[in-house]
Amino acid sequence: MSRIALLTLILSTIASQALAQQEKDMSWHKHFKLAEKLYEKSQYADAAWHYRAAFRQKTRRKELAYKAGECYFIIRDYHNAADMWQHVKDQEKLYPLIGLKYARMLKQDGRYQEAIEAFSEFIQRYEGTDREVITDIVQTEIKGCELALTLQAQGPDPSIAVTHLPEPVNTPETEFAPLPISKDILYFSSTVGTRAEIYRTQKINNRWIKPIVPQSFPQIPNDHYCNGTLSPDQKRFYFTICKSVESWGGLTTRCEIYVIKRVGDTWSTPERLRDYINQPDATTTHPCVVHKDNTEILYFASNREGGKGGMDIWYTTRDLRSNDIDFTYPINAGPDINTMGDEITPWYDTRTGQLYFASNGHVSLGGLDIFRAQGAKSQWDPPKNVGTPLNSPADDFFYIEAPSGKSGFFVSNRTFDVEKITTTHEDIFSFTRQPKVQLIANGEIFDKQKEQLLPGATVRLYQLNNDGTRKLLASLTTPDGFYQFDIEPEQQYRIEAEAESYLPGSYEFNTDDYIDFQEYGAPIYLEPMDAIADEPGTELPPAIGTHMHHADAIPTDPDLPDSNSQYAPTTTLSNDTDVDTTQPNNASQSTSHNTSEKNNLPAIAIGEDGTYIMRGRSKYDSYEVLTNAKRFPGTYYKIQLIAVKHFNPEHPRYQPIKEWGELETEYIIEKKLTRVLLARFFSLEEAQAVLDEVRKVSPFQRAFIVEYEDGERIGRVR
Repeated sequence: MSRIALLTLILSTIASQALAQQEKDMSWHKHFKLAEKLYEKSQYADAAWHYRAAFRQKTRRKELAYKAGECYFIIRDYHNAADMWQHVKDQEKLYPLIGLKYARMLKQDGRYQEAIEAFSEFIQRYEGTDREVITDIVQTEIKGCELALTLQAQGPDPSIAVTHLPEPVNTPETEFAPLPISKDILYFSSTVGTRAEIYRTQKINNRWIKPIVPQSFPQIPNDHYCNGTLSPDQKRFYFTICKSVESWGGLTTRCEIYVIKRVGDTWSTPERLRDYINQPDATTTHPCVVHKDNTEILYFASNREGGKGGMDIWYTTRDLRSNDIDFTYPINAGPDINTMGDEITPWYDTRTGQLYFASNGHVSLGGLDIFRAQGAKSQWDPPKNVGTPLNSPADDFFYIEAPSGKSGFFVSNRTFDVEKITTTHEDIFSFTRQPKVQLIANGEIFDKQKEQLLPGATVRLYQLNNDGTRKLLASLTTPDGFYQFDIEPEQQYRIEAEAESYLPGSYEFNTDDYIDFQEYGAPIYLEPMDAIADEPGTELPPAIGTHMHHADAIPTDPDLPDSNSQYAPTTTLSNDTDVDTTQPNNASQSTSHNTSEKNNLPAIAIGEDGTYIMRGRSKYDSYEVLTNAKRFPGTYYKIQLIAVKHFNPEHPRYQPIKEWGELETEYIIEKKLTRVLLARFFSLEEAQAVLDEVRKVSPFQRAFIVEYEDGERIGRVR
């Protein structure tokens, strides 16, 4: 047993002994009177304890057990609620649906077989006029118990690892609504103060720092200010303001959706969405924003009229070409998503076209479970329970993925080892999808001049931290020129090689795409010191590893007015979006082209749409590429900005540099990547001057110059 677990056990034992003595020192009537006063003040945990103490002394007073169970139910102490309600589980005439509520507490306490029996006993004796509806509910609950027992026998999905976020993120209060901006920046809501507020934290050296209230956000006095979501173009931040007319109680607190707009270096004054969205007699919360074509879709949860029952998922749309907040009248997401129960916390994954949401009306393992459904708006396939370990007997909701798609967050009130020992408050959990096999980084060390393997080189593996520091993880000497290291998911690494009488070589890579790849690394070409010469047109040693998987953009930090320069994608690997393709390639060299008399350009078959296939001449860059770039005789230059998996010419990162030239692309057939280049310059001096400016004012700090001759790519210019 760990020291923390032992200390927790000791303190718990001492507290239990003190409470037991206090229980004996008071009469049942004093316990009862005190419980009534505490209940009126909404101090349900203390009220529950005194109701239970009174019942233990006066077991014939069954109403004491009922009231104790009711208090435990409110604070979601499932075990104690079931313990108290077992004494009144068959007294439906006094306490309507108490048998159903008791069975649900058993289910959420993870006692599934007992719950199945309790549900069955309840429905057999239930004779209410709504028996048909209640029967459907009970059957769904029993199916949930049976699913849970099946998943227990199978065990949780081994490819998903769940972690409880430690302090200072999680506290004894309620943390919810996680919003990952990047791999290392997280926004979330918390009631750690006197009210719910939005906080920002950052992971530095694998530790989350103390959360702060974002400085650039407007101040919202008095009311709860929470549930934030950032629009895909990062121009709008939607959130809810919930009225402090009662103690914070999740779905019981009335909320309305507001929006702030990015204005230069700050944000606008909050605007409340129209009355037909924020209806005065309903709660409207949990916004999620999706952009498709020229339309913004706002999904949200509400108990407004016209729903299927309880909280439902709704959506509304607006024209992205307008800066107004005139959304359409909300539409219910439909019966495939919504049930008689509660459906909340929608999050839409645009990459897969799936909606993730939480529900206690579908077949769940506990109360609220996380589900996913393929579709959009009000057209959906049947939802699927995501199973364990994301779901548990407790409430699980607020599912959201990080920009990489390989990890994410959710909220749960589950217990979690000694880190979280009660179900009475929500915390934020993270999850990562684990590799099925050990990840490795391997490659070869070559003598660049002789193009032969170089035995005896020293190779070192470093872990790169986001504060600029690095940690040496392993070092080896290659007897035959080959190296291999074991590596971990979602880390950034640098591999360095050196040998006597050679210049050192290195490259950096990350393992954010570990679901798709298990092997990383690249060959390293070391330059003999006595063979250094200024050889125009040769490529530099590789910049990164060989296996990378990337999207085209990630959100920027909404609290940073100049966040593009710090967090927007660049050719470095720290932002898990783009990849620099200056990598060595062992493909055979292309044969020389026949020379065309016209314009003295090599003869290349050009399609009707102007595209043609070209192979680079450099031995380090002999990929075949598909392009429609204009070809010119003689020598000229382009600036390679980046290489991406999905090229979006309207991405804001390209706008500042268009004044210096045209954007051209080269699709690398083998790598399925698109090079983005700034063209074209007929002198190296002109290209260098523009490159200097590009590196100053854009996110392309690692852009470089490429030489072309007679329309063919020669290689990178040093």
